[in-house]
Amino acid sequence: MRSKTPRMNDMSIRPIYATDWPAIMAIQAQCYVELAPESLGVMQSKWRTSPTSCVVFERQGRVLAYALVHPWQRGDAPSLNTEISGQIDANCWYLHDMAISPNAQGMGIGKQLFTYVVNQAKALMVKGIGLVAVQGAQTYWQQQGFKADITSAKLTQSLDSYPDGACYLYLPLL
Repeated sequence: MRSKTPRMNDMSIRPIYATDWPAIMAIQAQCYVELAPESLGVMQSKWRTSPTSCVVFERQGRVLAYALVHPWQRGDAPSLNTEISGQIDANCWYLHDMAISPNAQGMGIGKQLFTYVVNQAKALMVKGIGLVAVQGAQTYWQQQGFKADITSAKLTQSLDSYPDGACYLYLPLL
């Protein structure tokens, strides 16, 4: 009889379960030091809008990272601390939040999670992914292929809810 030892492939990316929210909220609080964490209701509104595109990275039953991704309009971003609901007139995806627990950083989880999201979007023929880079993450996202994109008065108003230095970026997929 073989003994079961933990393997690197005991990691998975899967849809968010209702029981994951305490871990997700803890990771959010640990990662975002320049802005107040969004409430559980706000975070869950993104998940309820698109539960199949919101995922966690799990290793040995422990949530180490998450990505909240939902349909949205290119060149726009929801304001922080705003719940979203109902049918969204979307032409792309919006990567609202991707965060990795500080205890799990440097393990390549961010790259795996981002690759998963992009592959899922491509499989569904999503035209592109927008995001707002905060806390100096603009360079990281540009290294992943995102570029500054069109702006509008509505986007400028939304960006006012983010910390100084936040910027909208877009990654075309089609």
